[in-house]
Amino acid sequence: MKDLYTMKESNLKMKDQLREESPFPWIQYVTSCYQCQKCTSGCTSMKHLELKPHEVVKLVNMGLIDELLESETIWTCTECLKCWERCPQGAAPVNLILSLRNLAVKGKAKLPENLLKTVSSLIEIGLIQREQRVPLKNLETVDREKLNLPKLVYPSEEFKGILLSMLEEVF
Repeated sequence: MKDLYTMKESNLKMKDQLREESPFPWIQYVTSCYQCQKCTSGCTSMKHLELKPHEVVKLVNMGLIDELLESETIWTCTECLKCWERCPQGAAPVNLILSLRNLAVKGKAKLPENLLKTVSSLIEIGLIQREQRVPLKNLETVDREKLNLPKLVYPSEEFKGILLSMLEEVF
């Protein structure tokens, strides 16, 4: 089978590899998807996705995994689990997307810049983003202290070291 838009060939070996390497037992239900689109109708990220959850499942079933690994879709999913809850067949597109992310990282696919920024922030300060001052309606800006929120506890250097060693194993 060939995708007429990109002219890429179906790769059934990669489909089998995805099934074998997936840590999720639900991936076996992917072949039972009958494209009812209930997963897509409940998706909280749908407006931002290049490919909808039911299309991801369809492409995997067709063996067009390479297209998915190059797509922003696998990185845009918010993992809200609504697709899994709504699927009458238990296909769980979210688990398929997570498996595709794992396969993309193992295959040294190009990772999105925002993901790399997040990881670098985790390494640098131990948090996804720095503390921020928030503007109110009256144009006053407030911080955590003014809002009576507890002080942030930053991760230890030991945590950063463990995170770095884990990332080195993956990459």
